[in-house]
Amino acid sequence: MAVTQSTFSVVKMGAQGDAITGLIDVNFLYWHSKAAVQDDDLVVSDSLGNILWVDTADGARYKNFCPLKQRVNGITVTTMDTGELYVYKETEILEKV
Repeated sequence: MAVTQSTFSVVKMGAQGDAITGLIDVNFLYWHSKAAVQDDDLVVSDSLGNILWVDTADGARYKNFCPLKQRVNGITVTTMDTGELYVYKETEILEKV
């Protein structure tokens, strides 16, 4: 399921395969795995397949974040066993070229 990019600063992605298209200035990614068990996985990549973040839960209700602070060409939830990924966008972290 594609997630449409909006003007809001946070985009929630709730399923494996969710994607945001286009250039995005990302501040950080936040994974809240509400019902995780140990070894549940998250893999996030850009639209070209470059890995942006890999994480593994260490127990139930696992939460973690990745300070990305870069411009990326799309975001895809490649693998997400449980939970939701939040993309916190930042419009001023990179100088526009």
